[in-house]
Amino acid sequence: MGETLDALRRLQEVELQLAAIRQKREVKSRRYETQKRKAKQAENGLDTHRRRTQERQKTLDLLSLEVASRELSVNKHREALNKAKTNKEYAAILQAINTEKADTAKIESSILEIMDEMQRLETQEMDFEAEKATLLHRIEESRKILEAFDKGSSAELRQLEARAAEFSQSIAPGTLLSFKRVAERHDGEALAAVTKLHPKREDYVCSGCNMKITLETLNTLQTRDEIQLCDSCGRILYRESAAAAK
Repeated sequence: MGETLDALRRLQEVELQLAAIRQKREVKSRRYETQKRKAKQAENGLDTHRRRTQERQKTLDLLSLEVASRELSVNKHREALNKAKTNKEYAAILQAINTEKADTAKIESSILEIMDEMQRLETQEMDFEAEKATLLHRIEESRKILEAFDKGSSAELRQLEARAAEFSQSIAPGTLLSFKRVAERHDGEALAAVTKLHPKREDYVCSGCNMKITLETLNTLQTRDEIQLCDSCGRILYRESAAAAK
């Protein structure tokens, strides 16, 4: 293996280690963000619930005022009833009293329904509060786990990044760009070993996709220090035996 492929192989080893650390951090970060999003949703649900409770309380207050107003009206009608001078006047006042009472009964029925609803809302609010408290606790736990991971992996991450930078310096810019493009397409696995299928036959395949590698490509790998791509998957090829000898 030439210096270029050797540097690329070493760079990939480091990049895969970096990717593994970043992937672990991403999992912990997503968990943290998920808990924060759930807590925000719970908070929004609680706010909506509280607004509903406030609206029902306002309606209850208005209906209670209306009942009180009708009771005053009934009392005035009763006073007028005692002062009625004719049967027609008496009947009219009595009809007004009965109408007021009937309307008041309907309002009082609505008040009871709203009071029952508000009891349910109060119970539900307690459930919302409990859910919120649980989510806030999970957020704190997730945050601590993420911070602990960052603290524990920071030194290794800096060392690996320094090694990646060191290996990259020995690689031509065009070759390094090709390496990064291939790595992006294959989740960081930019390189693939050329594997011999049978000890007694000259049959070789790309270990990345298991497709056949031509002898011409194999000879180029053996004689030139330049990258050769697999015709099928596009990975950068290297001789597995040469790599093992390093």
